[in-house]
Amino acid sequence: MNRIEDKIRVLVAEKGITLLQLAIASKITEATLHAILNRNDAKYSQLHRIAATLSVNVAYLMGETSIKNMSAIQEPQTGYVIIKAEEIIEMQKKIIHLQGQLLQKN
Repeated sequence: MNRIEDKIRVLVAEKGITLLQLAIASKITEATLHAILNRNDAKYSQLHRIAATLSVNVAYLMGETSIKNMSAIQEPQTGYVIIKAEEIIEMQKKIIHLQGQLLQKN
């Protein structure tokens, strides 16, 4: 079960709600929901709202993980990227090193 449609239909059945109820609770139109189900045509923001309504994460809907709800992990909001502090420190060290090399050339 890798398709978004399949996962949504199973989750809707598990929750005992209709697709119309899902659309209303997710604040999307029923036509948009059917487009997502029939053509896998969805924006991240729409999937995020559907996932929140179904108490799962977007990665689960997209087939990127089999874990339905990673409550300890906050999914990034649209337009943001999560980077570990250690990675930022390493990037800053590289920048400082490169700046030092540039100053030595001048």
